[in-house]
Amino acid sequence: MVFAAGILFTGLPLAGGLLGLTIFVGVVAFAASETAPRPLGLANRLTLTRLAVLAALAGAGLSTTVAPGAGRVLAGWIPCLCYTAAALADAADGAIARRTRTASAFGARLDAEADALGLAAASGIAVFARETLPGWYLFAGFGRYLFGAARFVEERFGRRQSELSPSPFRRRLAGFQMGLVAVCLAPFIEPEWTPPSTLALGVPFLIGFGRDYLIGSGRLDPESAGSRRLTRFLERLRRPVGATALVMAAALGLLKLVGFPAGSWGLAVFFFGWLILPGRRVPGAAQA
Repeated sequence: MVFAAGILFTGLPLAGGLLGLTIFVGVVAFAASETAPRPLGLANRLTLTRLAVLAALAGAGLSTTVAPGAGRVLAGWIPCLCYTAAALADAADGAIARRTRTASAFGARLDAEADALGLAAASGIAVFARETLPGWYLFAGFGRYLFGAARFVEERFGRRQSELSPSPFRRRLAGFQMGLVAVCLAPFIEPEWTPPSTLALGVPFLIGFGRDYLIGSGRLDPESAGSRRLTRFLERLRRPVGATALVMAAALGLLKLVGFPAGSWGLAVFFFGWLILPGRRVPGAAQA
């Protein structure tokens, strides 16, 4: 019943619907390694609903080669609306879980898997169907899966993996990726507009995944004296570099107004400055 909402909203043909249903069931089964609370709760139901929409979107992307009707689904506003609605619901389900005090390990796992599926499906559609994102951005779109695969291989070869501590900046980076991909799914976006923004936001995202991999595999100790000095140095740089980037973005915007082709770079510099400026700390994002 929950998945039917995603199918009806996207108008998928049968092949895409079956693929989406398979993805939906697989993600829920994977998240069920954590015990689901009883009752399920409003936040978890909202997460399941957005997962259904994202699974339908993934099914549409995968079925384009076997179902011609799916290609029509990907041609209009539907992918952008689906992914934007799911991204907004991502903020809502966590807030509901905290407000109702129904956070759980199952909800956190389900929420993380829904985020990963959505970013992978939406970036794949933007790269292959819309061609608004460059091919290398798939490394960012599928980053969580590549990260998980690398950790799995490490474990198979006997290297113990440690859990990563929560990071507000990591969540902020992920939020910016979701916003970037949602915009790149809009029908009016031209492919030449996006490469600067993917560099400004995608490269820091990939660097963050690389750093987390080194920490998780024990190759980098974030508590060492050198790591702490580097972290403090970078923290001191965040405000001046971010402010400088915003000033540069304004200057590039003015140049665009007088005819200089700098609009896409101005937008990229603006996003980068906004990303790295210190933000207000938000309570942990445990899910229901």
